Amino acid sequence: MARIAYIDHSFHRTTRSTEFLPEVLQRHGHVVEHFWDDAWQGGQPVAWSEVAAHDVVIMFQSFCRPNSPYFRQSHPNVIYIPMLDQFGLWQGPLYNLSAFWEPFQGSKVLNFSNALQSMTTAFGIVSHFARYYQPVTASPPPARDGLHGFFWLRRELQLPWKTIRRLIEDVRFDSFHIHLATDPGTAAPQLPSAEDIGRHRITTSTWFEHKKDLHALMERANVYFAPRAEEGIGQSFLEAMGRGQCVVAPNQGTMNEYILPGFNGLLFDILDPQPLDFSDVTRLGARARESTIAGRAAWERAEDELVRFILTPSEALYVGRYQHAFKGMPSDAQPAVHPSASASWVARLRAFSQRHALFRSTRAIWHPVVRLARQLLGR
Repeated sequence: MARIAYIDHSFHRTTRSTEFLPEVLQRHGHVVEHFWDDAWQGGQPVAWSEVAAHDVVIMFQSFCRPNSPYFRQSHPNVIYIPMLDQFGLWQGPLYNLSAFWEPFQGSKVLNFSNALQSMTTAFGIVSHFARYYQPVTASPPPARDGLHGFFWLRRELQLPWKTIRRLIEDVRFDSFHIHLATDPGTAAPQLPSAEDIGRHRITTSTWFEHKKDLHALMERANVYFAPRAEEGIGQSFLEAMGRGQCVVAPNQGTMNEYILPGFNGLLFDILDPQPLDFSDVTRLGARARESTIAGRAAWERAEDELVRFILTPSEALYVGRYQHAFKGMPSDAQPAVHPSASASWVARLRAFSQRHALFRSTRAIWHPVVRLARQLLGR
């Protein structure tokens, strides 16, 4: 049994959207202690001293800085879980992320996005990819004739009603509900015009005392419009897919990692939205539900592998793969190269290149030689 510190963004304390991972670990017999990070709203961050004595430290989106430059120097088993939407990649390249990922060198990353998996492995960090799906209800809500839309307007500056209006301008919805509850710190929503309200029979809401009342309203729709330009995992649109609804979403992560347009949903260009074809939403919704059922089964089959990754100390996963030269550490204090790797001149060359910037900058010249040597040696 392991004692696991679970550091999480305090906004998730309300949504409970990240509880699935502690539940998996507890089901496997481990003790999970929650630490909520309030720094994003001016509160107190989690102090490293509060979590350092745990067997495993998991940091979900939020993280606390250790006393050393690298997490690996302070604890043998640290796992960071980034969320794709925290980087704003849908806006295009904004800044160099190498400084962000530097403290995680030698530790582990758990990814719920293909894009983030590619990013972290490119930075030489041991990463595990898991595609999450929620449990699916035994039967979907009854099918409805016609077009019935639902849109939660959460971020006016990212995905406003005028974008949705452009997507549906060639059709008339039989009903359309807009939930006007924006995320904390975002701009106030702009309401539909009187003409739009009449054309699509729009109703609105701002707040529900009980979450089940909101869910009941969502279930009346057969077309669900994703509320954000980018998602960390995307619990809301995954719920809609599980209900058998046709999800309409920006062609961005993580929506485009779950939705194949024209097969189990519809995607659009958020920078240039064009009218969509809604003639086949019943079939698309059915395929969405089937995809979710299959995905949930795959998630459950991969559960043991996920738990093994979490419990395995970082050093064991780097053996024979990456050797990180931590900045600011003397060479005799660097992590030792595994004997099986140091036995070959190829491994020594790799380690040398990681310690010297000049050698790294000329990688394009010497790396083809190393690759050829590996092939000749059968490695």
